[in-house]
Amino acid sequence: MSATSDTDSLGAGPALDSAALNSAPLDSAALDSAALDSAALDLGPILDPAHLVVARLPVGWRPTAPLAGFSVVIDDGTETTLVCSEDALTAVGGESLEREHGWRRITFAGPLPWEVVGFLADVAGRLAAARIPLAAMAGFTTDHVLVRAAHADLAVAVLRGDPPPPARSGVPS
Repeated sequence: MSATSDTDSLGAGPALDSAALNSAPLDSAALDSAALDSAALDLGPILDPAHLVVARLPVGWRPTAPLAGFSVVIDDGTETTLVCSEDALTAVGGESLEREHGWRRITFAGPLPWEVVGFLADVAGRLAAARIPLAAMAGFTTDHVLVRAAHADLAVAVLRGDPPPPARSGVPS
């Protein structure tokens, strides 16, 4: 990768040319706020084949055993949320208060540097332009977004740099 200057416009890190950013998989050294402005940048999305469920469980709920596959437990003191495969939710037997079925996970392979500014904003902007809602979460070195299964293929396409489809009449924006 070749740097065009020693720091980006905010002085936060190296600024790289956009030509160096169009290779897959995503190279974390190539990420900075200036580079993320490139509409053609392939963000290297990886679509998980598993169908996920987002479940609201009682405050303080924890799985009694490790869950198979991707899973996230969030307890913010007012509710506990579990994201996992539909099979894993059945296996843990948690009495969910609510369930939202039909989600897919898109991962952006890392490591993504902690100093990167605007990465998730770029992801959200592309998905919004294609009218795709998302839920975001992050691991230590990777970011993930959940999208509805019906939107998964289109989401991956726009995150790879394809333009969003034109707006359809009668579909709310």
